[in-house]
Amino acid sequence: MSTALAAAAPAVSGPHLAFVSRSAHFEIIANVDPHISLRMLNYFAQRDLVPSMFRSRRIREKLEMRVVVPRLSEHDAAVIAEKMRGQFAVAAVTLEMVVGG
Repeated sequence: MSTALAAAAPAVSGPHLAFVSRSAHFEIIANVDPHISLRMLNYFAQRDLVPSMFRSRRIREKLEMRVVVPRLSEHDAAVIAEKMRGQFAVAAVTLEMVVGG
């Protein structure tokens, strides 16, 4: 009986993937500035979003930041990443959408 149920279960593909949980992973490289971390986090605060993870480390005169935000649409994540790139101290922003992460 379990074999029949397994065969009858629909495969998850195509448009069904829209319902799978996604997380936006931002990698930010910026010049060392005492306010840059707060500026980056403010983009999420403006949208009432709380990142599930924020990490920052200084390597010489650069600051590497990683921010993970669950359930953020790809469009909204791209808009935020583009705004981050517009900050004067930001050297690079990489965005990765992770399914199930």
